[in-house]
Amino acid sequence: MARTIAYRRAHQDPAASGVEIEPRMIILHHTGGGSADATWRYFDRPTIESARKTIADAGDLNVSSQFLVDRDGTIFRLMPETSMARHCVGLNHVAIGVENVGDLDQHPLTDAQVEADAALVRHLKARFPAITHLIGHHEYLAMEGHPYFLERDPKYRTRKADPGPAFMTKVRARVADLGLEGPLVR
Repeated sequence: MARTIAYRRAHQDPAASGVEIEPRMIILHHTGGGSADATWRYFDRPTIESARKTIADAGDLNVSSQFLVDRDGTIFRLMPETSMARHCVGLNHVAIGVENVGDLDQHPLTDAQVEADAALVRHLKARFPAITHLIGHHEYLAMEGHPYFLERDPKYRTRKADPGPAFMTKVRARVADLGLEGPLVR
């Protein structure tokens, strides 16, 4: 918890004293690998590996996510939805992260994951009515300028391709009736 609070103080609010968030959005990701077990073991470490220089330079708190969706659609809850996870620059303090096991090449995301993500988004929106947005990690930079985006370090940004436009289109089609907004259009 101390690392999370230190991260929050450095990147969001110098007066932060806890890890609690009020979810306002859901961000879908992919893991970049083909194993839920390997992803869990990676997330279970308290500190980020030094090889991930851009992320490590912004703090030693490891990356994490509230949910992990396996290739067969099994959903794992990794941490409370109202606890901050480090999964998306500038939005961690308002976002629930959903990691999908897979990538864009060797382990393409599956139809089972599309269905599972859609069901999870429905469940989360019902539990947290203040959720207004659903975005893919690759879309997060478009949120800069929105009141939800908060990053104190103007140089700390990353470029992401996950989970990709095709996956987001499929999930959004299944939850269109919820009226969730996407990224800002510029």
